[in-house]
Amino acid sequence: MPLKPNPILEKKPPGIPEGLPPEEVERLQKLQIKLTDFVLHLIQAFLRTGYYTSDHPESKKAKEGLYQRFKELFEEEDELAFLVREEQEGQEVFVEGVLPEAQKLSRMMIKGMGELYVPKFAKYMERKDLISLTLKSRMKQGEFSSFVDIMSEPTLVDTRRKQDQDRFAQALYSRGIFNISYIFNEEFLALEREMPWRARLTLSRMRKDLQMIPLFQKMMGQDIQQIQTSLLRDALRPIRQSDLLCAILRNSDLATTSEGLEEMMEDEIVSSLKKQYLLNTSKIFLREHLDLKKLQKQDGFEKKSDRLVKKLSSRLKEVSTGETENLLEEFFRHQLIGLEDLPPALKDKILLERLTDKFLNYTDQFFQQLEQARDKEAFLNVASSFIRMIPELIHRDRYPEILRIFEALKGYFHQKRMWSLLAGQIIEEIGTGAIPQLLKEKFLKGKKEVRAAVIPLFAALEIGAIPVLIDILKSSEDQWVRKNACEALIQIGLVAAVHLLKELERQQTSVDTTCDILRVLGEIKSREWQAPLTKIAKSFATHEHSRLREQAIHTLCQVGGPEGEEIYLSSLNDPDLEVRKRAVWCLGMTKSARGIGKMVEMLKELSDPPSPQSDKLETHIYLAFGLSGNISMEGRTSEQILIEVLEKRGIKGLLGFLQKNPLTDASLAAICDTLGKIGTGESVKVLTRFEKSQKGSLVPKIREAIKKIEDRIQK
Repeated sequence: MPLKPNPILEKKPPGIPEGLPPEEVERLQKLQIKLTDFVLHLIQAFLRTGYYTSDHPESKKAKEGLYQRFKELFEEEDELAFLVREEQEGQEVFVEGVLPEAQKLSRMMIKGMGELYVPKFAKYMERKDLISLTLKSRMKQGEFSSFVDIMSEPTLVDTRRKQDQDRFAQALYSRGIFNISYIFNEEFLALEREMPWRARLTLSRMRKDLQMIPLFQKMMGQDIQQIQTSLLRDALRPIRQSDLLCAILRNSDLATTSEGLEEMMEDEIVSSLKKQYLLNTSKIFLREHLDLKKLQKQDGFEKKSDRLVKKLSSRLKEVSTGETENLLEEFFRHQLIGLEDLPPALKDKILLERLTDKFLNYTDQFFQQLEQARDKEAFLNVASSFIRMIPELIHRDRYPEILRIFEALKGYFHQKRMWSLLAGQIIEEIGTGAIPQLLKEKFLKGKKEVRAAVIPLFAALEIGAIPVLIDILKSSEDQWVRKNACEALIQIGLVAAVHLLKELERQQTSVDTTCDILRVLGEIKSREWQAPLTKIAKSFATHEHSRLREQAIHTLCQVGGPEGEEIYLSSLNDPDLEVRKRAVWCLGMTKSARGIGKMVEMLKELSDPPSPQSDKLETHIYLAFGLSGNISMEGRTSEQILIEVLEKRGIKGLLGFLQKNPLTDASLAAICDTLGKIGTGESVKVLTRFEKSQKGSLVPKIREAIKKIEDRIQK
């Protein structure tokens, strides 16, 4: 049956850590209800049975069901401890061991019950001179019942004096009560040392329990070492804070006067550290150890700390996680442990760093060793060291040295020198391993300077770099990253073309990636792949996305040239301005007479009324004239057409006025640029007259165009 809420408890029990899963919070809340219920009945039993003998009906009634309540608190071997401490508000009783965190008894109970029972229990513990009392879960029912009887025995209510404490101890052991632990005030250790109160209490318990070993051995018949281990583990079990564990470890000498036993205690504490506490405990220890070493006292405390370094590092090595290895590396960097104390992977990392340092200091000598290799093994040794160092060089951003390694190996391969086959295999190994991925990470995360340095490395890797570069085009949202990836693919050249074409054929990439791939293939300009690429570009020329249409006709122009004339002409009517501008460029690049004729017609239509879009398109038309050359159309040359436009819409008349729809500055600059490329003496005359009507930024452009024409005429 589910446990009913106890009215003694608060609605929201304190002491449950934050961040736990809901089901764990619910479990702990139910456990806390059971714990508070048990503690209340235990206190009542302690206080009530003192009025009766152990066999009296009232005494038996007080203990009825109490042991069952006690056993329900534990799922595995554990313990329940009551700790008395002086607080600002007075004496407080802490309950520890069952729940993840120690709790104040006054907060576990509702206000009225807490005010009634906590002072009574604190007074009860004070009269016995106890600062801690621990009940171990392995107690049997008879032992538990006898324990309650002794704790409520009228003759043992006050045990402040030494003889009463001895009598109390004798009573416990004579009744076979061993699964408890208790500390009297006078047994509280070393107030002169700085450490947390809870750590001091644990060490006091250890010392007390270890002193009782002869009696335990006599009564229980177990091996001494077995008893020692069991007692130490019992004392450590409730400690779940790394700072307390570290303090206990550092001050474990307080719990014994035997050096051999002290080391055994250290070993037991270190070995019992669970993974979740080991890391933080070791971090705290390292910080304190480094502070201690700065003092240079070279005393027993420092000697003990040096000893603990070895023991903790050995345990960290044994656990072997990423975090423990990072901490071990920190131990090593502070020269506290040697290479032999590191796990194999970390040891290899350190050795690789040292090899890389040597390479960077003596780079030329390493390449000389490669040059001077006279047998296969010698060549492979040097080449293998290069492969091992490349990831570390990437980590250090030493890209020129990596490029030199790539070029040296490729030199062997391409020049068909000795060991060329081996060099080719090594290059292939580099391309299929982790190195391209490492470069990709740098490429994606680095600044433009890093990307610029990585591009030649991708180009040198050739086929090995293609998959990661394509992946960058697919995954990156940064247009500059994608642009740089395109540059690398262009440098790789023909080898990349087949892979890029396959990506286009799959038609599974985004618009941006498809545009990037088309751009790269257009730049590579491969005769081998001209036909399939032309076909693909034509298919994208009518795509629903305007950016893809624009890039498609651009690439078609690069690889197919005049073959795409019909598509360029039809694209002049595209609804998107950028596509129309690109179509104008394509017709100019292919020197299409039909295209120029069509553009002349467009100029007539664009001239009135003007608009921002028509102005931009007009400027591109004038630039396209320069790309196509001074060709003739219907008895007029391109030069004559441009001169006519300039005279009508660019040069002021006698009265200083222009005809309607004057040219924009951008169009005027474009006409000057084009006349500079295709113009004759007629253009010089018109431009000279045009210069006289201008005073602004166009003047240098006009003069530059005139000079180009004159230089060309004179040749």
